Amino acid sequence: MAAVAATVAPTASAAHILSVRDEGSLRYVTSEASSIIDEGGLRGSLPGRGRVLFVYNGSPNVSAHFTIRTAAGTVSGSAHCRLHNPTSLTPSFRGALTISGGSGRYSHARGSGELFGVFHRRGYSLMVQAVGRMSY
Repeated sequence: MAAVAATVAPTASAAHILSVRDEGSLRYVTSEASSIIDEGGLRGSLPGRGRVLFVYNGSPNVSAHFTIRTAAGTVSGSAHCRLHNPTSLTPSFRGALTISGGSGRYSHARGSGELFGVFHRRGYSLMVQAVGRMSY
């Protein structure tokens, strides 16, 4: 009898596409200089816990670096936004969001969209909403 060697050709798996729409109320954890860290629960397409490093230095331009922890892994990215009514006690903000990676199921996550929110100066809390598309 002749031995037959079986070879299996690797197959590429198709990327998953997800329309993202998440929102949450994040509470103050700590701050240093112009950086504020808030955390809280998120609901929507990627339910879990969110952690945001919100950078506000008094100008109308703000940035946010975020990590979302879900049961299937993490998603990370950043946003560059502009405050509306910057002298208000609760200025709103809006800007471009970029998803740049993650872990677990989302280890190859990439995407873009918009980040909307309200910054509550008293208590340094954030109300956030992210809308966009992500591949993983």
